Amino acid sequence: MPDPKPGFTFPGPVPREAPDYFRAKDLRPGFDHRDVWGAEHAHAFTVAKAVQLDILEDVREAVEAALTEGKTFRQFSKELTPVLEKKGWWGEKEQIDPADPEGEPRKVRLGSPRRLRTIYRSNLRAARAAGQWQRIQRTKDSHPYLLYELGPSERHRPQHVAWAGTLLPADDPWWQTHYPPNGWGCKCRVRQVSRREAERRGGVTEPPPYDPVEWTNKRTGDVRKVDRGLDPAWAGNPGIDRARIVMDSLAGKIDAADQDLAQAAIGQVVKSPLLEQHLGPRTGKYPKGDLPIAFLDRKHADVVGSKTQLARMTEYTADKQRSIHPDLTAADYRVLLPRILTRDHAVIRQREYQGVETNNLEFYAYRGGKLYRAVLRLVDDRNLRLATFHRANKSNLKNSIRRGKVVHDSLQK
Repeated sequence: MPDPKPGFTFPGPVPREAPDYFRAKDLRPGFDHRDVWGAEHAHAFTVAKAVQLDILEDVREAVEAALTEGKTFRQFSKELTPVLEKKGWWGEKEQIDPADPEGEPRKVRLGSPRRLRTIYRSNLRAARAAGQWQRIQRTKDSHPYLLYELGPSERHRPQHVAWAGTLLPADDPWWQTHYPPNGWGCKCRVRQVSRREAERRGGVTEPPPYDPVEWTNKRTGDVRKVDRGLDPAWAGNPGIDRARIVMDSLAGKIDAADQDLAQAAIGQVVKSPLLEQHLGPRTGKYPKGDLPIAFLDRKHADVVGSKTQLARMTEYTADKQRSIHPDLTAADYRVLLPRILTRDHAVIRQREYQGVETNNLEFYAYRGGKLYRAVLRLVDDRNLRLATFHRANKSNLKNSIRRGKVVHDSLQK
C-alpha cells in the first residue's frame, strides 16, 4: 500500500482514550519486528533494531506528541530525525542480532524516512483504534452496530474489499479479530450505526466466511491461524487486547499493593468494558479467564485463612451468573458488590467443592430495602473466587447462620 504523503495527518479528532492507551505501554527493545508479536503490541512499544532504551524512549515521546497534538508526519519526521541522527541511529550500521547463535555483526538499516513513516502510521492507527473501541463500548446502547468501511487507500486487499459493508452488532465476535486496522498500511475503518440506520440498510449481515491461513513466527516459533486477509501482527482488536493484558498484569501485582491503591486498581477494572465482556457469552478465540472483582479487607481474608485479598470471578461463574441471575446489572457488580463485601456481616461455612472441603465466606447486606448475598470461596490459600452473588431472602440468612460460623454478631441482630 502506498505510504502517506509527507504532510499526511489523520482525519477527525483523536479519541480521548487513545493517548492513555499509548502512554501505558512498556518499552520493549527488539531487534526484529517479530520479537513483539500480535497482542503483545497492546502493552509493549517497540521499534525494530532499536535495542537501546534511550532511542526507544525518544521515538515513543515523538509518537505520543504526534498523537496528542495532532502533528502531521512532516512535523513528526522533522523533529525526530535530527535527534536520531545525533545519537547515531540513522542509516546503515552494523549490529548483532541477539537471536543469532554465531553473534556475528551484520549490516542493518536503522532510521530512515520510510521507517519513520511506518512508525508514525502504525502506532497512531493502533492507538486511535483502541481509543475508538473504548468510545464504542460507552455509546453502543444508542449505536449498537458497527459498519466495516474501506479507507482512502488507492489499492485495497481483495479480502478487505469483500468485508466492506459488513454490518454486525458491536459485541459480535467477528470484531475481536477483524476490527481495523487489519494489516500494515491498512486504512480500513468502522463506523457506529444506530438501529434506525441499520434497518434502512436492511439489517445486520452475516459475518464473512472464515478462511484460515497458518502463520509461523520464525523468530519465536509461535504458530497461529488467522483469517486470510489479516496480517498476523494485526489479527486482533487493540482495545480488547490492551484491556485484557492490563488486567492479567494487574492481578499479579494487586496483592503487593497498599489497600487503598489496590481498591482503586480493582475499581478501574470493574469500571472498564471488561466487566460487560466478562459477563457476556464467550466469543471467538478469547476465553474470558478470571476477572479481578474485589479486594477484601485483611480481617476478612484472615478469617478464612486466605493469603490473598484479591477475589476473582471465573469464566464459569460469569456464565452461571448470567444464566441464573439475569436480573443483576453491570452496575450491581460495580457498585453494590464492593459495598456488600466490605460489610461486617459475614458467615464462614464449610462447603464441598470438587470433592474438597472449602471455606466459604458469605456476606449479607440490605440495599434499597432488598437483601443481597455474596459468597467468596477459598479454593486454596491463594485462590479466592466469587462463587455467587444474588438477591436473597431471610431464610437464606437464617440457614447460613444455622449451618455456619458467624464472624460478626451484627448478623443476628
